[in-house]
Amino acid sequence: MTDETAPQAETPGRTLSLRERRHSLVAIVFHMTAIGIAFGASIPLTSLVLERWGENASVIGLVGALPTLANVVLLPSLRALAARLGTARAMMLGSVVAAVSIGVMPLVPEVWAWALLRFLAGAGLALPWLVGETWINVVALEHNRGRVIAIYSSALFAGFAIGPSLLALTGTEGWLPFLVIAAATAMAVLPLLPVMSLAPLLPRRPGLRLGQVVRHAPTMLLAALAAGFAEFASFSLLPVFGVRNGLAEPAALLLLTVFLVGGILLQLPFGWLGDRWTRRPTLALAGLIGLAAALALGFVGDAPLAAGAVSFLLGGAILALYNLGLGLLGDRFDAADLGVANAAFIMVYSAGSLIGPAVGGVATEFSPSWGLPATLAGICALVVAMALWREGGSRDGTGKRGAG
Repeated sequence: MTDETAPQAETPGRTLSLRERRHSLVAIVFHMTAIGIAFGASIPLTSLVLERWGENASVIGLVGALPTLANVVLLPSLRALAARLGTARAMMLGSVVAAVSIGVMPLVPEVWAWALLRFLAGAGLALPWLVGETWINVVALEHNRGRVIAIYSSALFAGFAIGPSLLALTGTEGWLPFLVIAAATAMAVLPLLPVMSLAPLLPRRPGLRLGQVVRHAPTMLLAALAAGFAEFASFSLLPVFGVRNGLAEPAALLLLTVFLVGGILLQLPFGWLGDRWTRRPTLALAGLIGLAAALALGFVGDAPLAAGAVSFLLGGAILALYNLGLGLLGDRFDAADLGVANAAFIMVYSAGSLIGPAVGGVATEFSPSWGLPATLAGICALVVAMALWREGGSRDGTGKRGAG
């Protein structure tokens, strides 16, 4: 995709200039950092308060899964809503819905009400996630797509990592943490105000259907599934893995922190490599590094320094699966179909995030030392196999990459 043939913004009759692309990127990065903070703080806050109420673990887990379930169930409808409202307005609406849903939770201290509000918050946050990724793929050009997506995802994950630290400042009791999270979510609309006219249009009746994305982009969807599966299995079980293999609890918790840091810091190198090389072989390389790191974790799980180093690589490789898959999506589909393709991508990622902790948990019960590492290695191996198998696809006559 060249600058002359890039998808057009909402202002009809022209393409985005380089300066406008940069302004859009800055706005999306700041917006998604705030959305990441909302994700990262609201999940543990809800769980800790429900724990204080005396709810059992299954109820806490179910309430925690509802925002992800909202992604799986509602994304096709949310894509259509975004097409009607316009890209920037949809992101703003989603932020406001999430902010209100989180902010009113202390008013209704009942489990059923919190379940509904968490579902609504998940639906709200899904709008900026879906539309933001479509917008970022429109802002990027083919020669820098990997690096642009890496900047975007690093900002999102940085916000996700900031969220729990925010709770350390506000505490988890009373109104304050809910109001702070709601305020951060509402303020996410501010960076979008100056760039509303630059937002891409989503067609109301796209030519592509969700089911067709599976046929056109199997590698990309498998990358999304694997990323969701491996990320959330790691989020849920890395500390448990560490404790069960002899690490002290602080050292076990540190594994997750290092995992997130690796996910943030290693995206630019992977994105640069995807731009300089090609994204599908780079995806295979990320899967191979994830596979090797997961297996190494099984051998060094009782050694804090070695386990930390391996977790750093594991986090970088697993997050790269998502980013490289998203980059391939932008290579494969034009602007008219990106919204539908991205909805399918996020739905599959969300499904993986629901399945991963359950499969990893069963495997960990079966083998404390090798259950989680083998599970992560297995899903990475599938990505490597698919990426190498599909690498035979070459560019088609339009300049887009071959079927994914």
